[in-house]
Amino acid sequence: MSLARRILSLAIVLSPLGCGGGSTPGGMAGAAGTTGTAGASGAAGVAGTAGATGTAGGTGFAGASGAGMSGAAGDTGFAGSPGNDASTTDATNDGSAATEGGSDGAAPTLNADIVALMRRVADNFLRNPDMAKDWISGTGWTGIMATYQLTHDAKYLDAVKAWAGAGWTLANGAASRGDNQCPAQTYFDAYLSDPAPANMVMLNGAKPSYDQLVANPPKGRVEWWWEDALFMVPAGFARLGKATGDNKYFSVLDGMWWDTYAFLFNVSAGLMYRDDQHRNEFWARGNGWVIAGTARVLQYLPADDPKHADYVKLLDAMATALTKAQGTDGMWRSNLLNPNQFPNKETSGSGFNTFGIAWGINNGVLDRATYLPVVKKAWTGLLTVVDANGMVGWVQGVGAGPAGATAGSTTPFGVGAWLLAASEMAKLAP
Repeated sequence: MSLARRILSLAIVLSPLGCGGGSTPGGMAGAAGTTGTAGASGAAGVAGTAGATGTAGGTGFAGASGAGMSGAAGDTGFAGSPGNDASTTDATNDGSAATEGGSDGAAPTLNADIVALMRRVADNFLRNPDMAKDWISGTGWTGIMATYQLTHDAKYLDAVKAWAGAGWTLANGAASRGDNQCPAQTYFDAYLSDPAPANMVMLNGAKPSYDQLVANPPKGRVEWWWEDALFMVPAGFARLGKATGDNKYFSVLDGMWWDTYAFLFNVSAGLMYRDDQHRNEFWARGNGWVIAGTARVLQYLPADDPKHADYVKLLDAMATALTKAQGTDGMWRSNLLNPNQFPNKETSGSGFNTFGIAWGINNGVLDRATYLPVVKKAWTGLLTVVDANGMVGWVQGVGAGPAGATAGSTTPFGVGAWLLAASEMAKLAP
C-alpha cells in the first residue's frame, strides 16, 4: 500500500474521534556539547531484523526499523475502537493489540502497530545517537528509556547504559543546574527497572546534585525561573524519592515546583509563561514541558503527598486549555493562542502535550470520555511527522518562544517527546 493511501486509510479510521527551548538564561544558550558522538558504539544491535511489520499478538517485534515497513505513518491506528469502522483499514493492518510480557511477569495489552512504529523511531535515533549529557540529548534518552519500559527489549537499556557511562555522571560534575540534571531522570529510571545493590551507581552518580538542593533549598528566589525546568529536574526528584524511600526529596520538589507555578502560571488561561520576559505569549513546547513534567512527577509522587491533589488539578487545567488550542489536524501550533503566527505543525509541543494527557487517561487522573478524542486526534497528527526511516520531523529548534519548523527539522528532544507520547498511546489500545 502506498504511503498516501496508508495515511488516508488511518485518517478515515480516526476521523470520528475527532517546542523546548533552551532552558538557559537568555533562552538560546545551552546547546553546547550536543554533537558529542563519543560512545556511539553503544547503539550496537539497534538495527532490526526482517519482519518489521510485526503481526498482532506477538510478544516482541523483530526489528521495527527495517525494510518492509513502508510509509511514514500508515502502520499505526486505532481500528476496531468503539464507533470506528474497522473495515476501512488495510487487511494487513487491522489495529489489533499485542501483548508484550514484562520482565516482572506483567502482560499489558498494547497496540501492536504503535509499538512497531515506536521501535522504528527509537532505532533510527540509536543509529547515530547523541551522546551528550545535556537537556537536548537527555530528553531524547527519556524516550529511549520509555521504549525499554514498554517493550522490555534489552537493547534499549543497553543503549542507555552506554550513554550514561560507567559513572552515570552529569555534565559539569554535580552542579545543581536544571539543564545539567535532565539526564538523571533516565538514570534513576534505569535503577528502578532493577533496583539491585549492584546498580546503586545508577543513583549515586547524579544524586549529589539533588542533595545540594535538599541541603540548601532556595530561599527568597525562584530557582526554576523558566518553565522548561519543570521537565528537566522534578521527574528526577520524584524518582529519587521513590528509589530511596526518603520523603525529603518530595518535600523539596514540592516547594520548588509551586514557587515556579506562582511565578509563571496564568490561572485564567490555564497555561504557563516561558519566563518573566515572555508574558505576552503561551508557547506550545514550553507548556508541553510543564504538562509532561507534571505527569512524570505524578508517576512516583506518593498519593498522600500534601501537594498531590494540586498536581492533579494542574494536569487537568492544562489539559482543558490545550484541548481548546488544538488544531484541526490534531497538532498544536508553536504559539498556542496565536496559531497563525507560525501555522506549521510542531512536533515537540504536540508530543509532550499528547504524552501528558494520555498519561492522565491511562492512570485515571483525567476523564477518559473527555480527553480520549483529544489524544486520538493528536496521534493522527503525530503519525504524519515520521518518515519511512523513523526520523521525526517538524520539530522547532532550540529557542525560548514560538518559532517555525519544517518537515526536515529534527532534534533529540523532539524524538523524546514523540516517543513519550507513543509510549502512552500504545496503552490506549482498544
